[in-house]
Amino acid sequence: PHSPTLHAEFHYSQRRYTSALAQTDTARELRIQNPDGHTLIVQLPQRQGYLCLPGATPELVDVTEPYYYNLIRAGLMALEVKQKTQLLIKKDELLSEKDSQIETLSQQVRLLEAKINQLSTEQQQQFESLKTELEEQETAIQGQEAHISELQTELSHSDQPPPDPQVVQRQVRETVGDSVWFCIQPASQKDLCAAYKNYQILSAEGPDMQLADYSEAGIRLSFAVEREVVQPFLNDLYDFLLGQGQSEIGGIQLSASRKYTLGMVPSLLADQWQTLRDTALKQQQSVAKKQRYSKAKASKQVGERDRALLAEFFDQWEHPMGNCFAQKGRQAAASIDQINKLRNISAHAESFLYEWQYELLRQLIVGSDGQGGLFRTIYGG
Repeated sequence: PHSPTLHAEFHYSQRRYTSALAQTDTARELRIQNPDGHTLIVQLPQRQGYLCLPGATPELVDVTEPYYYNLIRAGLMALEVKQKTQLLIKKDELLSEKDSQIETLSQQVRLLEAKINQLSTEQQQQFESLKTELEEQETAIQGQEAHISELQTELSHSDQPPPDPQVVQRQVRETVGDSVWFCIQPASQKDLCAAYKNYQILSAEGPDMQLADYSEAGIRLSFAVEREVVQPFLNDLYDFLLGQGQSEIGGIQLSASRKYTLGMVPSLLADQWQTLRDTALKQQQSVAKKQRYSKAKASKQVGERDRALLAEFFDQWEHPMGNCFAQKGRQAAASIDQINKLRNISAHAESFLYEWQYELLRQLIVGSDGQGGLFRTIYGG
């Protein structure tokens, strides 16, 4: 069979399942799997179901039996929620991209039109080429608008109205504060808004919201931290280290083109910090703080010379993170380590990011009620 085109996770009868739609050479299949590796395969056109156990021959089952019928229904509903969420986010991103493309090209055309008489023959040819490009972009944008209309038609069948993008943006901006909002990149603003929107859509689905999977919202929150914290920190540290005649620190090899991860950072900020217990992260509900946290220690590869170099780097680094990491290194290390653990849950298809975990992740990154959060710790306010 081909790879699944869409997958989602859900709970049924107090158990966790993964559902996926896959297109084979002959039919479209729904696949529902539990953590034990038991897979129910339903050939949708024929409505035939097969139960596949590890090492056993597939067994034909009656999909109209209440247990299988309700399981299939729950799996299809989870896929529908996932699809609608993706459509909502895609719709807004298409709208944003469309407006940006039109404005950029229109500005270029207006600028050149004002100077058309001063242009050389070659420049006038470039101008005509630019106008042609604008016309092509407008044609492509019309296609995007048609796609947006299709998405809106799809979403109109939902019982709940989609969150208003302007309202969501205002909520995010009020949460992080202007001191943060105007310091982060537009792409990160978009990720934060997408996370909030995803959470609101899932929360509107009903009483099972605590057992819903908030992984998509969690991963968008994490993208913002990777973009705003991890990449600039390690890229600028790399430039500093080159001036010292090296490109490695604390066992981490830095380079101009490397994609860095959240997990690389904590050991560079502190010798120890508070982390989340793996046992606590497996729970559907939040546990007491004593059971939730433990102490983590930095990699032994970070030596005294590394610490001295890092202190020197933070002292001369012209970025708000420099002062934050120098003065509040242990607090920042704890936040980034915990964000990394929750981010990894979000990134793995077989894992659930439960509501309490999403709430914790959001608190770690943007805070609440005008207080807390990694971004506010860095930029103040």
